[in-house]
Amino acid sequence: MIFDMKSLLPILLLACAASPAATAETDWMEVAPDVSVRLVSSDIVSAENTVWMGLEIDMPQTTKTYWRVPGESGIPMVIDTAGSRGVSGLEIAWPYPRRETAGGYLDHAFYGRVLFPLAVSVDAENPLLVADITMGVCSDICVPATARLELASTLADPDTANDFRIRQALATVPLPHDGEGLLGSARFDAEKGALLVELDDPGFDPASMIAEIAESSLIFGEPRVSPDETALSFPLLGRIAAGDLAQAEARFTFDTPQGPFEIVRPLTGQ
Repeated sequence: MIFDMKSLLPILLLACAASPAATAETDWMEVAPDVSVRLVSSDIVSAENTVWMGLEIDMPQTTKTYWRVPGESGIPMVIDTAGSRGVSGLEIAWPYPRRETAGGYLDHAFYGRVLFPLAVSVDAENPLLVADITMGVCSDICVPATARLELASTLADPDTANDFRIRQALATVPLPHDGEGLLGSARFDAEKGALLVELDDPGFDPASMIAEIAESSLIFGEPRVSPDETALSFPLLGRIAAGDLAQAEARFTFDTPQGPFEIVRPLTGQ
């Protein structure tokens, strides 16, 4: 992918702020040609003081942004909430992405209109979420786009429509799976440059599975089944060294007719 610096300058200048919204959504903000973003909220606070909000991105069907592990040419999305009031944390609930290889590079991406659910921890009756967003936008060229969105809420009146839309998006977020009878122990083989995991069910089709190591920037390729069908191997891509993976966890995300799932396995050694 090629970064066009002439196109980059006006996009970086879009790091302006949308006015705090009194409703459960902000105005749309354009961050790149034909690409706009906004925040929405259910305005429902749980017993754990969590409010489900969402970052909604409106893009053409030929334009993409990226997953938590963007891939070899993608740009990771980052949401900074340092300027917020009454907000103690934010976690993105990532939907299952599309895995694709273009121009020899593997990426994990989303196209068109997409909503990323946000679990926002609040500690005030009238929280103000200030989200400084950096994300990758890619069509013919790939550029980083930035925006600041502010969403204020009294949490007095639930927004039923946005709550429904956020829950629809949550249905595409992988559910935790214990992996029993499917995957066994996992380890990183430094000599082979691959993440290995035991395959307990030889009838399982791993084609959709994406492997990653939590809290790392390592990128792994598509799974390969061992000749005896007892293990999966995910080759390490790029030039980033694996480093010390002691106490690290591997995550295996995959899609099924019943929806997407995620299996977590501690690495047993290198």
